[in-house]
Amino acid sequence: FFTTFALRIANQGSEVGTMAGTDQPLPGLPSTDEATGTGRTTTSLADQMGPMVINEDGTMKRIANWGEMTEVERANTIRVISKRNAKRIETLKKAREEMVNALSAAAIIPDVIADVDDTPLRSTFISYTGPDSTRIELENGIELSQELSAQEPVVSWPGPAAGSADTDSSFMTVIMLDPDAPSRGAPQFRNWLHWLVVDVQNFGGDIISIGLDQPKGGDGGKEIASYKGPTPPKGTGLHRYVFLLFRHTTRIADTMDTTLEQNRASFNLREFTEATGLGAPSSVMFFTCQSQ
Repeated sequence: FFTTFALRIANQGSEVGTMAGTDQPLPGLPSTDEATGTGRTTTSLADQMGPMVINEDGTMKRIANWGEMTEVERANTIRVISKRNAKRIETLKKAREEMVNALSAAAIIPDVIADVDDTPLRSTFISYTGPDSTRIELENGIELSQELSAQEPVVSWPGPAAGSADTDSSFMTVIMLDPDAPSRGAPQFRNWLHWLVVDVQNFGGDIISIGLDQPKGGDGGKEIASYKGPTPPKGTGLHRYVFLLFRHTTRIADTMDTTLEQNRASFNLREFTEATGLGAPSSVMFFTCQSQ
């Protein structure tokens, strides 16, 4: 439960050549041959553009100066990128497997989401500040008191690489749910909506943050349902409080149900993601809490 199964990412510059600013999330991890640029003998547009480079977080880039390279330089570049891509693919696959195992062990799969996408999850940093200024960095599965989690947390994640195509067309939506309302054994109000912020702009090269003492509105997104801290009923045991982050390329605020602030019970996550086209979450983290 304490495995941090959101990948720590660092959008790095090129080790070979110059990277074009075209970060895209992987729709699915490619095979080693496909990703390394090997196994092709015919000339195509892809050959002219050069091999695909896989970043540590699973996004992909092209080499901008591929057309200026000599044949020897291209061969050396392919050799280096092939080895690096293969290693990163295996690392991403292993991380995804660990993530699925952790989510399944906590029954987040299938209680909250049916599965996770092949796209590796982005890193997420969540912290709560208590009434005595105690600050807690969230780890998956940690138990927090109602007092400590009463105020909205700060949720942060790295934005796309500076200057990439992602910068002006990438948003994040943050949802916090309690799938155990009123109890895990009888969750007739699953999911209880505790927080919903949509359309947070991802700025290139920045750490993006929402929550306590962070700007609201505009580039900081639109808060559809304000934060409500955990209020598990007495005698119902531990409740799981799940944060889900969804990356998307178009704004969705105009499609929102404006009554969600008042009607938080039985929030249907599947219907919500289908209606908004959000797809699978980019990051999932959770903590537990019980009545004091």
